[in-house]
Amino acid sequence: MLAYILTFVLGLAPALQSVFDLPLQLALQQGVLAACLAWLFLRAFGEGLPRGMASRRFYPLWTAAALSLLSVLFSPFRGWIFNEWGNYGVGILIFYFASFLTARERDRVQRAVLWGAWLLFALCLLQAFALGNFQTQPPLTNLNALALYAVMIMPAALERKAWPLAVAMLVLVIWTQSVGAVLALLAAAGFYAVSRRGGHLKENGLLLAGLAVMAVALFYLLQADSVAGRITWWRVAWRMFSARPLTGFGHAAFTWAQAGFQPFGAFREHSIYAHNYYLEFLAENGLPAAAAWFWLLFSAVRSRSGLVKYGLIAALAHSLVDFGLSVPADFWLFCWLLSSPAEEAGVFRPSRRAAAAALSFALPLCAALGGLDLRSLAFGRACARAGTSAEAGDFGAAESCLAPFLRSRLFREPALEVLAGLSAGDKSAPPGFKQAVYWEEALLENRYAPAPWAGLREIYSAPGLQKEASGLDKRLGEVYR
Repeated sequence: MLAYILTFVLGLAPALQSVFDLPLQLALQQGVLAACLAWLFLRAFGEGLPRGMASRRFYPLWTAAALSLLSVLFSPFRGWIFNEWGNYGVGILIFYFASFLTARERDRVQRAVLWGAWLLFALCLLQAFALGNFQTQPPLTNLNALALYAVMIMPAALERKAWPLAVAMLVLVIWTQSVGAVLALLAAAGFYAVSRRGGHLKENGLLLAGLAVMAVALFYLLQADSVAGRITWWRVAWRMFSARPLTGFGHAAFTWAQAGFQPFGAFREHSIYAHNYYLEFLAENGLPAAAAWFWLLFSAVRSRSGLVKYGLIAALAHSLVDFGLSVPADFWLFCWLLSSPAEEAGVFRPSRRAAAAALSFALPLCAALGGLDLRSLAFGRACARAGTSAEAGDFGAAESCLAPFLRSRLFREPALEVLAGLSAGDKSAPPGFKQAVYWEEALLENRYAPAPWAGLREIYSAPGLQKEASGLDKRLGEVYR
């Protein structure tokens, strides 16, 4: 059963990424979680659980997962980002449970992964030659993310002697013109060459120097605005990390927090991601979670064998200059390739009382998570209805649509921001009055939210509000030091 759900998710997720809306995202998260829990309880009440499930090598995994989840729960942006943590959670489940598949099951999932790569390649051809939107709407949201997927698939295809697929993935890398992917391939090639020649630095110095020169030359092929944008995003991520080094801002918070950490009035190039996976993870999850997670990644890559190992090395190198591992489909593939069979053999059978107690805890937890997902979808629908009412000039109805969410600790700040934006057209109050009220209330909920600061700055720049503007600047300086 577990193999079937992994076959479905890993085989179809890359093709589905371009239509990965919130309902589909939540459905995939719940499906993987339900399948893993069902597998656990069927094994617990049946043949027994693999003894390797308690292996010490998974301690960093659970440490990183727990600390990352805590960073979301205590994040000032939790109302915006809590659904996104499920994508990280799915990757953790894939890495962990894939370790306990039989050899036959792993082979079945791996074949599905390769067929999924063919499906993605076919979709690229369709978009390029029939729909004409390959450059503007590539399957994995971005050409660099698509190139990273191809880079990770190539070694897996070569290992199984699937030469046509390896060539197809190479075509994708060339087609996307991703400098980051070429840099990643150079890094993987360097590690592969060194490992084949004994791994001694002295004997491989000339080879590594040549690869480094090629990497520097390729980096300079990047356009100036691309390099400048990355430097800006890296600085923002570092400033975010410096503001909350222990807890971070929560998984996927970079999108929502970045504008506040850029100097006001400076040229701003916004991005959903930081274009450096390591800095982004630090800024979003904090140092303790990052230490556990990166320890796990590098330890797992080091322990992997075969050509797949070099695809993982390429992914880690690519993550220095791009965001591919922040895209769910890429991240899930990475976690699958990273997994390896458990070291400890045998099984253990928990007592029926312990299994029943765990089941009685898991069922309400799943129900609560499902209810939270439904609540999130309801919030999205309420925002849409509020927007329609505001466009019709009925701001009172817009407020009524979002009133239930103003009483929720999770959704209050997002609801206030939505109402502040909609109230700009309200004629029943002095210009800017309702907006200022909503923006100020939003800041009480989250002082790091950039939208209220920008909205209030615009309102308080009106003549006669110099005192309010000065006070706003003072408050801003206390938050962003």
